[in-house]
Amino acid sequence: MNTQRHPALSALFAAVALLLLEAASALVIMGGFVDADAGQPELPAMTRLGDLQGTFSDLDGRATSFADLRGKVVVVNLWATWCPPCRAEMPYLRNLWKKFEGNDGLRVLCISTETADEVRAHPMSRELDMPLYVFDPPVPPELQAEGLPTTYIFDRQGRVVFGHTGMARWDGDEIVAYLEGLLGAGAN
Repeated sequence: MNTQRHPALSALFAAVALLLLEAASALVIMGGFVDADAGQPELPAMTRLGDLQGTFSDLDGRATSFADLRGKVVVVNLWATWCPPCRAEMPYLRNLWKKFEGNDGLRVLCISTETADEVRAHPMSRELDMPLYVFDPPVPPELQAEGLPTTYIFDRQGRVVFGHTGMARWDGDEIVAYLEGLLGAGAN
C-alpha cells in the first residue's frame, strides 16, 4: 500500500514507530541500579552542595537555597517533562521519596530544567504526589548536566558520592540500603 496517498496512514505509522522506539529504550535502560562503572557522568567539580550559589523552588514558588541542605543526604535528580526516560523513572523516584518522606536527614529533589509553568502544564505534575522543583535562574554551572535524566547523590558533608545519567530504579533495595548507609555514616 502506498502511504503517500494516505497521509493519515503515514502519520499513524510514524506514531507507532515513535512509541516502539520509546518502549525499546525504556526496556534497555530499566535494568535497575547500575554498577559503579556503567552509565555514570563525570562527577561535577564542586566544593560542597551547601556551597553552591543559587536556589530552586517548588511549583508554588517556595524557594530553597542549596545552603539549606547542609548536613543532609541529598538525591538531586535533573529532569524535564519532554524527556521520556525522565518521565519513566519518576514513579521510582516518587517511591524513594515516600520511603524517606518522614526522615529530615534525607531529601529527594527532582529539579526540572524547565520553568514552573512548563512543569505545571504537564499532566505528570498533577499525577505525582511528591514535590517537584525548578531552578531559579541561573542554574549553578556545576549542575548543568550534559544529558537527562542525571542524578547525583550527596553525602551529609555535601560531597558528590554517586552520579548516574539515564533512567534507574531509584526505589530498589540496593539504593535504599546505600542511602541508609549514608544516613548512618553521618549520624556519629
